[in-house]
Amino acid sequence: MNHRLKLSKPTLEIFQQLQASTNITPNVLARIAVAFSLKNEQVPKVNTNEISNFEISRATLTGEHDFSYKAMILQHANQAIEEEKYFPDFFNAHIDRGASELFKIYQYSGNAQKFWMKILETE
Repeated sequence: MNHRLKLSKPTLEIFQQLQASTNITPNVLARIAVAFSLKNEQVPKVNTNEISNFEISRATLTGEHDFSYKAMILQHANQAIEEEKYFPDFFNAHIDRGASELFKIYQYSGNAQKFWMKILETE
């Protein structure tokens, strides 16, 4: 079982830009990204982007809610997914897709306060 996830280079760049502006750490941004990705009905494509050296542990990302994250992602995929594919592949696919969405929201918002307001009002 894999307990470490490496972010793709494009996602890491997004998270670094967002962190510089908002002071939100990559592990928190990753969890928010997963939530935004799960709102999209389509199953995300598994990452084919270049992988960075930035690692986040599974425990840091999901903690005591690991089962809940897995259940949500499996239900979203509407298929059985082997553990080795779920983490890191499917989890990372949701992070990548959600990171792109977060970056669009930030660009539209223009500053950290408006970014938070946009995230919190999004249904």
